[in-house]
Amino acid sequence: MQKETIVGYLPDEKPSLGKAIVFALQQFLVMLPATVLAAIIMNGFGMELYSIPAAILASGVATISFLLITGFKIPLYYGSSFSYIGAVAIVVTYGVSNSQSSASVLGSVLIASVISGLMSIGAGLLIKYFGKDKIDKVLPGHITGMIAMIIGLSLASNVMGGILNVGSNGVDWLSVLIAVVTFLTIAVLTIILKKGFISQVPILIGLIVGVILSYLIWVPSQGSTWSFSNFGSYFDGIASTQTVGLLDVMPWITIPAAFNAPNLIGIAVIAIFPIAFATIPESAAHVNQIDLYVNNLSKEKGGKDYMIRNMLDLNLVGDGVGDIVAVMLGGPAGTNYGENVSASAVTKNFSSYVFLITGVLAIVVGILLEVLNIGNLSLILTNPVVQGVSLYLFGAIAVQGIALMIDKKVDIFNPKIIAVMAFIGIVGLGVSSINITAEFVLPGLGVAAIGGILLNLLLNALPTIE
Repeated sequence: MQKETIVGYLPDEKPSLGKAIVFALQQFLVMLPATVLAAIIMNGFGMELYSIPAAILASGVATISFLLITGFKIPLYYGSSFSYIGAVAIVVTYGVSNSQSSASVLGSVLIASVISGLMSIGAGLLIKYFGKDKIDKVLPGHITGMIAMIIGLSLASNVMGGILNVGSNGVDWLSVLIAVVTFLTIAVLTIILKKGFISQVPILIGLIVGVILSYLIWVPSQGSTWSFSNFGSYFDGIASTQTVGLLDVMPWITIPAAFNAPNLIGIAVIAIFPIAFATIPESAAHVNQIDLYVNNLSKEKGGKDYMIRNMLDLNLVGDGVGDIVAVMLGGPAGTNYGENVSASAVTKNFSSYVFLITGVLAIVVGILLEVLNIGNLSLILTNPVVQGVSLYLFGAIAVQGIALMIDKKVDIFNPKIIAVMAFIGIVGLGVSSINITAEFVLPGLGVAAIGGILLNLLLNALPTIE
């Protein structure tokens, strides 16, 4: 009997160059909407801050830096983080109200983000020298699993709002149709395709189907009347989106400008520094998720245990270096992407070689966008398509958090664990940010993570009365 071939690639395996490029394109398209969207959102606070080409290029260089730091042992992609948006909004608001330049604001954000990155590196070194066992007591499965679940679920309202696209005429049913078709295409293909190369690119196929359908029925509807003539204005919008040049956001311009407004640097540090506390458990969750899925595939192939779960120190150091590299190249600070973890889990493609090519692809696209000055090409993926893919991927992030807790055999009937999970869930989902003062904000996810960690330590220290 012929032995069944197991589809998928482990971190140290390399598909052929042709397949690797297609896999890389899929991972690139998965990260692109969120990475670009984070920059676009932060450009909407009253000041054009980020260059879209710089954001894309920075994510690619940061990813390659991460892979080098981790010895290509942890297959993750680094992109712009939404966790920083609220903090950046505070800095921008202060800068606008005090007539500061965009260069001063971005330079202040850069300096604060570097400090946040150094904190992540420090946390990684502490784990390296004092052991992961101590960290496991601080970040057990019921905390990292809940954080991962909340990261996915916290984006639910944004995704559904984007799908419904409610306007003056109510729900945009064409948007709903395209998002649902995109979602169902991916979901159906992941179920019915189990063998061969095509089974590893369901997300890419879903994106293609959604884009084709968008151009047939949704783009023509983006005007006063339904007409194919609306293509012109739609693509004109794509071409005119980019307004900040890549060289305008480089550190030799922004850092000197920041030191012309030292108060702004202080506000940026106060606002952004706490974000590091949120990204540490998030990073731990991603490491555990990748370990779970990589080793499941390795078992299917009869291979080794890759022990990624023991590489949290490397991951945190790589994440911190990624932050520093990204902001020094004019991009937003970020994190390892749960969306790409989901894409890898769905396609069983964990090749670090593919992520290296994805990083190179991001660098090339970022440079081309700047040189050709053709606008924000990410908008070729229409909003309904992006939301349809997000419906699948963000949901998958949440499910991975549940899978992580199952794998860690979390005792959900333990009252200590129930209390911690309840706190993290309600706080993390209940508030996006908490304004302590006009200049100081705490992100909801950060409060949930740090509060959950402290609550867990407190409850474990309590004596049991029998």
